This record gives sequence, C-alpha cells and structure tokens, in this order.
Amino acid sequence: MYKHIQAKAIAFLAIFALAAQTFARPVDIDLTRMSGTMVYAQVYQMVMHPGKYVGKRIKMKGVFSSYYDDATKTRFFGCVIADALACCSQGLAFELEKPHKYPDEFPDEGTEITITGDFDYVVEEGEEDISYPIIRKAKMTNE
Repeated sequence: MYKHIQAKAIAFLAIFALAAQTFARPVDIDLTRMSGTMVYAQVYQMVMHPGKYVGKRIKMKGVFSSYYDDATKTRFFGCVIADALACCSQGLAFELEKPHKYPDEFPDEGTEITITGDFDYVVEEGEEDISYPIIRKAKMTNE
C-alpha cells in the first residue's frame, strides 16, 4: 500500500512539474531572434522610452559585465550587446531572481550570457534625475 501511495505522489509531482513549465510566462520581446541591427534599434527604443516596456518579459543574449559604483556602494550587472558592425554596444542592467554571491557565482567579465526577465526602469532622484532600464527577476544562463 505504501508503494502505491508513493507512486501516486511521484506521478502527481511529475504532472505538476510539467504543468508549471507549460504555464511559464512567455517572452514578449526575444532579442535573441533578431539581427544585430534590429537588436540595437530595439534596445535603443527601450532605453529612450522605457515606460512602453515596463512589465514586458525580455530575453537577450550578450556578454556579462559588472560595474561597482563607489558613491552608492552598489554593484550593477549588465548584459551588453554589440551592434551589427561591432562598433557600438548597448546593454541593459539586470537583477537576478535569486541572489548570487559576486564574484563566485557569476561568469567572468565578457562571457556570453542569456538573460530572461521582466523589464522595468529605475529613477534615481537627486540634483539631476537619472533613469535607467533594468531587467528584474532575471534568470541567467550561459547558452
């Protein structure tokens, strides 16, 4: 009897796991499927008009970059994409869904990564209001 209940529990968990994958939120803007020129144009639009993209699920491929701001004592992470001619690059900051320890749990600078997460932007108020886009709840892979 115990084995019968255990088998049912395993079957239920397997079905639940498949259902969770099936209902995963779809990507709204997949930059990994665009040409270099289109990616550059799309990221430019996201940077210039961030309000249009808030809440959209974004997927992008680029190289890992990080920056430490001495003034705020904060480390920022980014996914940087070069344009078609590799002369100009644009990137988006991201925050991982689950905390990771830097640098131990991050790739080396310049490593190709794929980020999937929710678009948002931050406005830092001060003498001059500064705003920047950010991908929140991001998942990072080395695909």
